Amino acid sequence: MSINSSKTARYGKGFVALVMAVIFLGGISFSNPATAADEKTINLKFSSAYMPPEPPNIQTNRVMEMVEKKTNGRVKIKRFMGGALGGIHEQLGLVSSGAVDMIPLHYDQYPQQLPLHKILNADQNVSEEQALTNIIAIMYEISETMALFEEEQKKNNIKVLYPGCMGVTGVTARIPVKSLADLKGKKVNVITSYQRDFFKELGWIPVNVKIPELYEALSRGVLDAIFMSTGAVIPLKWYEVGKTHLLLGKPVVFSQPLTFNRDRWNSLPEDIQKAFLEASLDTAHWSIEGDRMMAEKTYGLFKERGVPVIDISQEEKDMFFEAISRHATKDWLENAKSAGVGDKTPVIQKYWDEMKWGKWKK
Repeated sequence: MSINSSKTARYGKGFVALVMAVIFLGGISFSNPATAADEKTINLKFSSAYMPPEPPNIQTNRVMEMVEKKTNGRVKIKRFMGGALGGIHEQLGLVSSGAVDMIPLHYDQYPQQLPLHKILNADQNVSEEQALTNIIAIMYEISETMALFEEEQKKNNIKVLYPGCMGVTGVTARIPVKSLADLKGKKVNVITSYQRDFFKELGWIPVNVKIPELYEALSRGVLDAIFMSTGAVIPLKWYEVGKTHLLLGKPVVFSQPLTFNRDRWNSLPEDIQKAFLEASLDTAHWSIEGDRMMAEKTYGLFKERGVPVIDISQEEKDMFFEAISRHATKDWLENAKSAGVGDKTPVIQKYWDEMKWGKWKK
């Protein structure tokens, strides 16, 4: 699913321009609501628990803006961000019920409702391009796996579009460290349930802290380090309180796709559905180069502030990915079993185990 160099450059420049506009101007433009007399206008409502400059909102906002432009204003979307309509654990309920039309969906937050999808939020130890190829294949092209994900989406009354690159992960610490081993006995934030056992294996102390509160937690010593996508560092300003940033290697995640209420999706004209699918796929590719440029900017900003960016040893990188992959898979299998779909996991795992290690090719 590669793209040519000129297109890649255009995507990268556009991504940075959008990020900086959000950060420095303090918001994202909202479309004006259509008048009641304009019966041809399709009005949609978008909800997100993320702050405007966070990657899931940057990417889904790009999809929506592309559709609004492509349809010459026929589609108008009202955006509610920063948890204005509900927290992270309420978003699936909002879109499933039809209270809103669209959300960026974080599979990990809904293990009981989306037990099979949960594995798609795990790291892949491949290039960003191959990771996207893998996700598209397992969700939309391989008939036996596609059917399982489609069934789960129907059950939750949702339609999932293409995911975006959440990028490589890193560790931003408030103390000087040179390796993962230096974080033993230190407090690190937990994002998903399986990370608790994973962190304990590494000797880290897992601590639950909500994403909007991570800056203060690191600043005040509630946390010693933040483990999360590098793309979140600049928008959430962790570079201001970090003293070290550790590079964890190549593993990458594709997630937080724009997700529709299924009834609303089915009610849309075919040309509007096509516009959303094309914009979503285009943005998925765009997000790859955008994330790379954001990572480079992040590392550069750390260095400007005198914060060392340390590339850990290959031995630690290999250990890290093997361990996190093992815990993610174990958690996925146990969760799927408790949700009553354990018998459906072998089909998905057969492909995923090869995909995440770069052994599967289209």
